[in-house]
Amino acid sequence: MTEVEVPRVSTGVSGLDEMLGGGIPKGSVVLVSGGPGVGKTILTLQYMMAAVKRGEPCVYVSLEEPMEKKIQNAAAFGWDVQKAINEGKVEVLDIFMVPHSQGIAELFDRTRGKLQLSVEAEIERAIRKIGAKHLVVDPLTSILVHEQRSGRKRYVIGQLFDAVQNLGCSALITAEGIPKDTDFYMEQFLSDGLILLVKDLQDYKLVKTLRIDKMRGIEFDEQPRRYVISSRGFQVLSKEPVLI
Repeated sequence: MTEVEVPRVSTGVSGLDEMLGGGIPKGSVVLVSGGPGVGKTILTLQYMMAAVKRGEPCVYVSLEEPMEKKIQNAAAFGWDVQKAINEGKVEVLDIFMVPHSQGIAELFDRTRGKLQLSVEAEIERAIRKIGAKHLVVDPLTSILVHEQRSGRKRYVIGQLFDAVQNLGCSALITAEGIPKDTDFYMEQFLSDGLILLVKDLQDYKLVKTLRIDKMRGIEFDEQPRRYVISSRGFQVLSKEPVLI
């Protein structure tokens, strides 16, 4: 049987690309899940700036934390996000939500004010505007937090994922929390890939581990691997055991 070569997209993260055999499958939607402080946002910024360096435009959707703060944090790693924005290589949606009664929330952009379109429609507009090859959403959880109806949550997630895939983008989307066996999260089932980030105390030492839970269409290293965040950014120690 002839093995089909799957086009890959580099994540820009040393060690993670090795675990993936070269990168995530092109055009896939990959979910990055983890608790607070595990480095989800750093990973997304590193992914985006690696794409920009290759000449591939990116749409970055920032939810909760203002994009201005993320730009400042990125500078500490040597990533000039503002320059990429000014040059039209990155289009930013800096969105926050104002909740009202009955679970309804209005969308606002910190630059443009109240948004008339849905999140997925705004993302599609931004992607078409710059011909983006990549999408980052950080975090998806914020889009759903004010929505109480499970059916509506599934619809929003499905519409977003469909829009991204129909436009031919590769996407990195973060979500808060680590799933348990008894939990059901629609975004995990709809996504093409799922990367889990965990930090835990082992023998009185803080150990951060990354595990690829699924990645459709390719073989990958499914073993947990340690990772570190340094002045150079996110790095996965793909050849080292978790316990040392």
